[in-house]
Amino acid sequence: MSGEDIKFEINTVIRKLLNKKIIFYSTLIILVLLIILVQMTFQTYKTNRNMIIDQQLQHLLTISKSTSRSLEVFASEKMDSLKILALNSEIGLGMKNANDSSVQAALKAFVDAQENDIQRVYQISKEGRILYRYPRMGEESALEYDAMLRADIERVLRDKTSFLSSARQDKSGQFKLFLFEPVFLGGEFEGVIAASVSLETMYKKLVMPVKVGQKGYGMVKDDNGIILMHPAADQIGIDVIKTRKELHPNFDFSELEELINQQYNNEEGTQEYYSYWWTDEVLEKTKKLNAFSRARLGEHFWVVAMVMSYDEVEVPLRQNQIKIIEIFIFIILILATAIFIILKIQKNKEALEVETKYLKELNSAMEELRKKDMQLQHSQKLQVVGTLTGGIAHEFNNLLTPILGYAEILRNKLDKGSESYDYINEIYDVSHKAKDIIERILVFSRSDNNASKYRPVQVRQIVEETLNLVRSTITPNVEVVFEEKTDTGCIMANRVQIHQVIFNLCTNAFHAMKYSGGTMAISLDTVKRDDIRELSKFAHDADTYVCITVSDNGYGMSKETIEKIYDPFFTTKPTGEGTGLGLFVVQGIVENHKGLITVESETGKGSTFKVYFPRIQHKQEEQEHIHFMGLKQPKTVLLVDDEQKVLRVMKKGLEQFGFKVVAEENSIEALKLFSRNPARFDVAVMDQTMPYIKGTELAERLKVINPRIKLIIVTGFVEERVLDYLDKMIIDEYVAKPVTGEQLAKTISKVFENEE
Repeated sequence: MSGEDIKFEINTVIRKLLNKKIIFYSTLIILVLLIILVQMTFQTYKTNRNMIIDQQLQHLLTISKSTSRSLEVFASEKMDSLKILALNSEIGLGMKNANDSSVQAALKAFVDAQENDIQRVYQISKEGRILYRYPRMGEESALEYDAMLRADIERVLRDKTSFLSSARQDKSGQFKLFLFEPVFLGGEFEGVIAASVSLETMYKKLVMPVKVGQKGYGMVKDDNGIILMHPAADQIGIDVIKTRKELHPNFDFSELEELINQQYNNEEGTQEYYSYWWTDEVLEKTKKLNAFSRARLGEHFWVVAMVMSYDEVEVPLRQNQIKIIEIFIFIILILATAIFIILKIQKNKEALEVETKYLKELNSAMEELRKKDMQLQHSQKLQVVGTLTGGIAHEFNNLLTPILGYAEILRNKLDKGSESYDYINEIYDVSHKAKDIIERILVFSRSDNNASKYRPVQVRQIVEETLNLVRSTITPNVEVVFEEKTDTGCIMANRVQIHQVIFNLCTNAFHAMKYSGGTMAISLDTVKRDDIRELSKFAHDADTYVCITVSDNGYGMSKETIEKIYDPFFTTKPTGEGTGLGLFVVQGIVENHKGLITVESETGKGSTFKVYFPRIQHKQEEQEHIHFMGLKQPKTVLLVDDEQKVLRVMKKGLEQFGFKVVAEENSIEALKLFSRNPARFDVAVMDQTMPYIKGTELAERLKVINPRIKLIIVTGFVEERVLDYLDKMIIDEYVAKPVTGEQLAKTISKVFENEE
């Protein structure tokens, strides 16, 4: 063999060894990456699962506490209603003079007014005899209830005080609550009035509508472990552990017993445990999530528990994790291929540099994709929260409308010097404050669609109102100090958005001192444009700015943190305590108001935020209340709302000002009624959110039938569609709930101003 042949063979062997080496190292790298991927994925999965499960448990606990509070408020309202009835002088005189007809008439009216919330009322003499029941019952049932109530009646006769009984079960298996109220006349005890409430009614009204996942539900037990409310009828009235053990001796109740012990030893809590779905036909052991809290009713308490399937939370997370693994495997394959190519063409330096750059860009793109995906998920969660908040605010507006409306009607009928007028006036004022709070909630949830306009507002007044809210939400270890250094006057602003700016800055200051305590200082001052030279290039045409300063002596921020604080979704708060949108929203509001915002902070020495708004010379708009004097010509109103309580109070509210009102709660029937005689009505007032036909759609159809009809929309929160219809002059005006009769009357008067 010649030397050339030997040299060729050696080069061939070297190339083969080099190729084998490339394959070996490539395979080794892939295996290492796969091992690291599996480990990282498993750890990430565990962390995310624990975090999401904990968040879901806290969410269930919030729902449980809210439901507990609803049960307490319901019982308290019924006790208060019964107390008001007992204070009626006609009741006391009737009992004293044995005038049963007047007492019975008052009791009947009381039951009818409660709209099925109160099942039955009783008139009890001061000797303890039940003189009257309404609605009446058969003799056998009457004897049963006499025996059931005997001990409670004796107690009330002895103590002569209000009393709320424990839940009592009759022979039919139904649970009742009994409310007792003594009646006095001139300080003399004259007897007792009592009322019964069906727990089934409370369940259907307060517990059953609460949704916790696809399979979950809410249930209520008394302090003896007896199930009072449950979606499965066969579970009501049984002992939560003892009876179930008797019915299913082979079942494992160990973790359920541990949960029950926790529920009766703690005010509230959460737990993961194994039990059975008692609503299923076939009972199989499964993992659940449970959050519970106590509802206190009189001398007893109920345990309100929210139960949810563990799989509803865990399975989607597992599926998402599998998808992530698939993506990472694909990425690893790409990286392995790139590594193989790089090793194989290592003689070509230029190609190697290009390939390396490509890999860096690919890695950067994947990281950016991951961040965008997280931001999208976070945004979707916030959108759901906003929608939920808007829906809750809408329901509260529907509840507030009857309260505010009837308070106005009663206030107009009562003598201003009477004690009753003061009571009604308090209800009226508090309802207005509740209305203002709901308006702020709608803005925070982005449900107002920026419908509110910029107006001249006094800065000091907004700051003081916001600080009143801030003081009610922070812990006592943080002191709030406010100072107005000069008369700051007014700015042109959206009032609620300025509230939001101040509240967010104060909330951040509080979180910085939440555990260590400290002082939150808020000050107001005016600043000349020349005095803020470093900001003058960003300032607008205003010569004077109102400066709002919010400072704290908390843990402060580093320079790196300060550079990111206005980025969306950036937060320094622990998981579950912040959205990362507070300062991002603040900056947006300030810029929309042609203002400026600055921050000074140092780690360990606190932070100071300064917000500058252009000052104006105008005075704040006056909000004086002018009593409606009525129209020169009476108008006939078509009133449409699917909420019967809201419909009734708006009808009565308009009728007190001389309007002829035709009320209809079905939008389709209202359209038919209008079509039969369009000339009958001068104006139509309709709710926006109704089944079948929305308010704007109904308005459009009415306008086609009678182009001269005046149209007013009543809405819980202002939708873009409502504003669009107002701009297009399809509707003449809109009114935000809760609304009073006088407010409606003024609005109707306004749309007829040019014709009067």
